[in-house]
Amino acid sequence: MDFYESISKYYHYIFPLNKMQLDFIGKSHHQAKDELSILDIGCAIGDLSLELAETYQKVIGIDLDKGMIDKSITKGKNYKNLEFHLQNMLELDTAFGPNSFDIIACFGNTLVHLNSDEEVLQFFRNAKAVLKKDGKLLFQIINYDRIIDQKIDHLPTIENEVIKFERNYEYHSSLGKVDFETILSIKENDNSIQNCIALLALRKSKVEELLQKAGFTNISFFGNFKREDLTENSMPLIVEAS
Repeated sequence: MDFYESISKYYHYIFPLNKMQLDFIGKSHHQAKDELSILDIGCAIGDLSLELAETYQKVIGIDLDKGMIDKSITKGKNYKNLEFHLQNMLELDTAFGPNSFDIIACFGNTLVHLNSDEEVLQFFRNAKAVLKKDGKLLFQIINYDRIIDQKIDHLPTIENEVIKFERNYEYHSSLGKVDFETILSIKENDNSIQNCIALLALRKSKVEELLQKAGFTNISFFGNFKREDLTENSMPLIVEAS
């Protein structure tokens, strides 16, 4: 069973909706929200897309995990301005036409599930192609400069009354990737789900280089969704590009 399929039942306990993401998106574009179309990449169980659909003109959520998309479709069935699709983020140019979106949001460290710098560049180019002229690409990954330079080997454990989610990193410099090892413990039955996936350890300088190659000229980096400056100790790396 795929890792994300295996944790989908508990996803909202691990990663509840971050309301600051809504505020970050809201401040990214000058037009009124009810005039804007948004693509939510890596939408998971659809919580962010559902919230966006309350105020934005059109919202489309995509994910590669069928179980999560099925949950999203069920939750969003009463929204006329909301769609969910099982879709690869590398195929935006074939799935959607040019000038389709005002905003593309890709949060939750989704980007680094791509396999190489070349795939990231392909994604950036395709995102640029489906964005409108003044459209914005917004994305968030882990600050891998911090992980690599400070030799960070784990992220803070997420724990509540339902689950405990442990996250460990092992960096492989020769590959430019980190092994992301997770243990999800379910408290009601003492079961645990373990997984390890390789993630692309994208440094800030490489992100900027690839965005520029894709044609983005206005690039801003932030250390959190409050739009505060990115520092060497920031846990996330958040980008707004146009």
